[in-house]
Amino acid sequence: MKSFQGFFRDLGLQRKLLLVSVLTTFAALLAALVALASYDFLVARPRMVRELAVRSELLALTLDADLNSGDSLGATRKLDALRNSPEISQACLYTADKRLFAHFNRTPGTPCLWPQELQRIGHRFDGEALSMLSPIRYEREVVGHLAIDYQLPSVLERLRHYGLVLGVVFLALFFGGLLYALGSRRLVTQPLLALSGVADRVTREQRYDLRSPVTSQDEVGRLAGAFNAMLATIAAREAALRRSQALLNNIVEKSSAVIYVKDLDGRYLMVNHSFRMLLPPGTPEPLGSTDDVLFSPEMVQLIRQADRAVLASGRASSHEETALDAIGATRTYISEKFPLMDEFGHIWAIGGVSTDITDRKHGEMELENLVNVRTRQIADTNRELADSLGTLQRAQDELVRSEKLAALGSLVAGVAHELNTPIGNSLLAISTMLEQSTAFAAAIDSGVKRSALQAFVGDVHNGSQIVLRNLHRAVDLVASFKQVAVDRATSQCRQFQLDELVCEILLVLMPTFKKSGIRVSHDIPPGILMESYPGPLGQVLINLVNNGLIHAFEGREDGEIRISAQILENQAVAIAVHDNGIGIAPENMGKIYDPFFTTKLGRGGSGLGLNIVYNIVYGLLGGRIDVKSALGEGTSFILTLPVRA
Repeated sequence: MKSFQGFFRDLGLQRKLLLVSVLTTFAALLAALVALASYDFLVARPRMVRELAVRSELLALTLDADLNSGDSLGATRKLDALRNSPEISQACLYTADKRLFAHFNRTPGTPCLWPQELQRIGHRFDGEALSMLSPIRYEREVVGHLAIDYQLPSVLERLRHYGLVLGVVFLALFFGGLLYALGSRRLVTQPLLALSGVADRVTREQRYDLRSPVTSQDEVGRLAGAFNAMLATIAAREAALRRSQALLNNIVEKSSAVIYVKDLDGRYLMVNHSFRMLLPPGTPEPLGSTDDVLFSPEMVQLIRQADRAVLASGRASSHEETALDAIGATRTYISEKFPLMDEFGHIWAIGGVSTDITDRKHGEMELENLVNVRTRQIADTNRELADSLGTLQRAQDELVRSEKLAALGSLVAGVAHELNTPIGNSLLAISTMLEQSTAFAAAIDSGVKRSALQAFVGDVHNGSQIVLRNLHRAVDLVASFKQVAVDRATSQCRQFQLDELVCEILLVLMPTFKKSGIRVSHDIPPGILMESYPGPLGQVLINLVNNGLIHAFEGREDGEIRISAQILENQAVAIAVHDNGIGIAPENMGKIYDPFFTTKLGRGGSGLGLNIVYNIVYGLLGGRIDVKSALGEGTSFILTLPVRA
């Protein structure tokens, strides 16, 4: 079997196709023979049984009356009519009690015996004969049985009938296989042989400019096209490889670095021009030489030590070394050695690149001296800057305190102005009542009318109401100012209602914005309980409102500043201070929190208001501040603060 496989494998493609065609023909012929034999057993014989059963039933219809009347001569005459059917060799008619009643024998002397086995199965094949036993009924009653022997054509005779079919099939398959082999030779074998010839020439001559002829667009044609494309790709890659090799050689040869490759025995396999320039005149050819031939013993020891380190670790290493050049001058190199590995990961050589850093070392030394000088100068400058920064920080703190004192002074002046009104009204009412009391006391001596008494009592009552209302107003102002002042002075954490705190702040700020004509209102829902620092929060709100009064309504005598708040989901509150003023210029948006930045420099602006707000919000209050502004539409400062600081 193995020898046949080897024989078939080594055959030419054309002979393989012819052999496959012949084997296919014989296999198809054998399959046809098996199909015909199967047809004989599976189709022809059952059909014969059905045909004989039909003839037996028809004959039984003519014999039932003879059996019923006992007319054996009539039955014999009817059975003799079967002589016209040469395939029937014998017919025997039996009564219901299995006695012979009439018979027909094509061969005289052949007895009729009751077929006991046919009584169970009805029919059987015995060699080339088919025997069948059929019941004969008269008015649904079995009156007898008819046994018929049917002689089948012989196997040879049937094969002779099938021979023509098999011959036609064989000839068709043979000529079809021959045509298939010829067509395959022309359409497949010849193009493949041409492709094989081109491949053989490419292998022998290394000519990648050859091309296989493409005669069709079938699989063989596509194979030839793919082969040609592969040759074109290989040719392009070979050209690119040659260019790359030439480029690499130029780079290596013209590089100022020393480049070399040596095998594991220390013999140099490749060196560049810079390597050769290191060697003094009279040095042997470096290619094929070892280090001890080219360098001094001390240098050889250092080189071999570095080589062993690379071979042991299998990784690149870098080190600094010194060597004498061709004229005997000492040069400093930074050398990197690395292993060269094959496709199996085995080290087969060592490569090295040494870069001359002599000039750089001299430059580094000069630079180091210069850096030391500059470092001392920078240290002196840093000390001076530290002193200046301390002075600047103290000045900034002083300005912040001044800003706070100025704001507090403004509040005190505003509250004093507010207190003047109720206190002045109270003094006017009291002085009026005192004058009326003196006049009334003088009138008592001369007699007082009832109407005068009632008028005096009414005036006293109205004056008392005026005094009481104005004193309550003064008490409220003093209490609000006291709470705001205490909160700003102590910066203690306590619980407070946000709406009450905002009302107190606006009450204190009322004198300021009342004179400006700007409306200041709030929309704080009651019930927002915070545990934070009301003093710093109040200072933030005051600074934001004052910032709006100073910057938002320049050139305008009307406008509105509105303070609103809402509870957020994450135990935080958002407080918005919105004005409908002129807005902030886009180029100033990134600088509004910078200290000392102001657009009112020299006109009452210190540039610290929003810086103080930013520091308090992100520091003590633990929140954040956002700003939204559009020119001509106004500005909104949004404070996002935790409910519990």
